[in-house]
Amino acid sequence: MPKRVDHESRRATISDAVMRLLARDGLESISLRHVAAEANVSTGQVQHYFPSKEAMMEFATTTIAERIGARIAAAGPDLRDILTALLPTDPESAADARILIGYLAFASVRPHIAETLATNGLAFRDHLTTLLPNHPDPTTAIDSLLALLDGLAIHVTIGQLSPARAEKLLTSAIDSVLAHHS
Repeated sequence: MPKRVDHESRRATISDAVMRLLARDGLESISLRHVAAEANVSTGQVQHYFPSKEAMMEFATTTIAERIGARIAAAGPDLRDILTALLPTDPESAADARILIGYLAFASVRPHIAETLATNGLAFRDHLTTLLPNHPDPTTAIDSLLALLDGLAIHVTIGQLSPARAEKLLTSAIDSVLAHHS
């Protein structure tokens, strides 16, 4: 009887290896050989599912989106909780921030991937604007908070700001937006 292979499980194993490499060693560590070693599979198996680095990174989009989505869902419906949940404040969220930074660098020179990220980002922004129904310009307010969040995440990731300081700065900006919302 032929061996049954769970192809989705194999893809997930490889995607998880990509995530670990991005978090630990950065974008330059992503290669078929390095991913195979990290996933403890053969290079041929990686190539069977993903013929190139680009194919691996495109598939990893799903894993990244799921991680961010889980963080957002766990935060609940409050704007402050959602945004502060996306700051890198512990080892897991710091790893996710490094993954996202590496992925954004990869996507920035690949228009088809950047377009998907932009579409998802705009949908997230539009969702957040619904949390400010009485604000005079909720889109600008949320765009500003998201840009601040991105910058703070980078500064925490490189050690320029502590997570506590970043959270204080973000909370202050959110409070300012919410004061105009009332």
